[in-house]
Amino acid sequence: MKSERCPVCGYPDGLGPDERYQEICICCGVQCAYDDVRLPHAELRARWIAGGMKWWSRSQPPALDWNPETQLLQAFPMDHQ
Repeated sequence: MKSERCPVCGYPDGLGPDERYQEICICCGVQCAYDDVRLPHAELRARWIAGGMKWWSRSQPPALDWNPETQLLQAFPMDHQ
């Protein structure tokens, strides 16, 4: 199992960079190799945060203990000090 995370929201999806191509993150809804072609990950992340860090997928609910703030801190510790 890989410990890769979404480069936008930090969700631990287990996908490596080569596997992420055109996948849509179930957490933030960003489609890699589409959305991130137009905007950098930091801008997409800022937009997700500004929008309330809402869970994107309607078919796969988040874990009961999912916390987007903790997720961001774990994935991007230098961005949130």
